[in-house]
Order: sequence, then C-alpha cells, then structure tokens
Amino acid sequence: MQSSFLMVVACLVLFLLRDTFGLHFYLKPGEIKCFYESLREGNLLVGDIDGYIEGEVGRFKDDPELLLGISVYETFDNEELVLNQQNSHSGDFTLTALETGEHKICINPIYSEENANVRVFVEFEISTSESVDSRRKQDVKSLRERISQLIERLHRIRNAQRSIRMEEAEFRDQSESANSKIMFWSLVQFFALVAICAIQLRYLKVFFVKQKIL
Repeated sequence: MQSSFLMVVACLVLFLLRDTFGLHFYLKPGEIKCFYESLREGNLLVGDIDGYIEGEVGRFKDDPELLLGISVYETFDNEELVLNQQNSHSGDFTLTALETGEHKICINPIYSEENANVRVFVEFEISTSESVDSRRKQDVKSLRERISQLIERLHRIRNAQRSIRMEEAEFRDQSESANSKIMFWSLVQFFALVAICAIQLRYLKVFFVKQKIL
C-alpha cells in the first residue's frame, strides 16, 4: 500500500516537472547547451532565460553586452530549424508546436570575452493554446473588473466633489447674506447715532441760547 502511494507521488512529481521545470548551468561564450522536449501539436512552449557574467571574487552580475542565442529544431523532421533568435541577457521566448514530436532547444551565449564564465538560468513551461486563451480571457475579465471598479470610484469621487462644491456654495451664500445683513444694520445704527447726535446738539444749542437770553 505504501509503495503504491509512493509510486503515485513520484508519477505526479514527474508530471509536474514535465510541464514546468527550471535549472541553471554554466557555459563559455560560443558553447551550446541543448534540451529535448516532446511537444504535441498546438502546445505552447514558453522559455524564461536569464544570463549572468562572472565578475570579481566569483560573483555573477548582469551585463547588457551579453546576448543569448536561442534555436529550436524539430528532431523528427531532419533537424528543421523552427525558431532562431537572439535575446538580451534577460528575456523569454515562445514557440507554438506545429507538429507533434521531439523538439531540441539550444542556448548559445554570445559575449566579447571568449573565456568569460556565463551562468544561465532556464525555466520552461509547456501549456496548450486553449489554456493560454483561457488565461488571457481571465486576465481581460480581471482587467475589465478593475477598470469598472476604478470608474465607479471615480464617480464616487466626482459626486463627493460635487457635494462639497454645493456645500461650499451654500456656505458662501449664507456668509454673503449674513455680511449683507450686518452691513445693513451697521448702516442703520450709524445713521441712528448721527440722528441722535444731531438732535442732542440742536437741543443743547437751543438750551444755551435760552440761558443767554435769561
């Protein structure tokens, strides 16, 4: 029972490694490292490749001058070349298998110093066109939902700004109305005081005139 369980786990691990795996290796410029993958018609092969140049004290670093040549051959069809491209020191490539069979993926670092040590990280992922289309549809759907959320948030912000502007306009109208009333009553009080002062002066003038006559 335990051996059967271990066998199932081993098969599952091998299956997962079959679909996606990553590794690293070392090359000199001009050397070629090849991998073999059995692809079905319509399979999508995605390769993520990063290269680093050995610097001081054995440390590896990015170097924009490093290029990575990538070639893919159909071994079942007289080594027919189906992909040939040069990537920068960091990038990826994609290939859609047109026929079912074994494919050879070769990597060739290109660098000015022939004795330089190059460390290359490689990760391959194999999927079907349908899964890629489904993933793209999910990404588009997620993007649309995100855009809808942003638009809704923008509407809420605009409504809040409109409400703030209306409150500010109402407050401004109330302030102007209060200022107008204050100005009106201030003028009324001023003229009332002027009138009272005039009446009092006239009264005093009349009073002193009568005192002189007496």
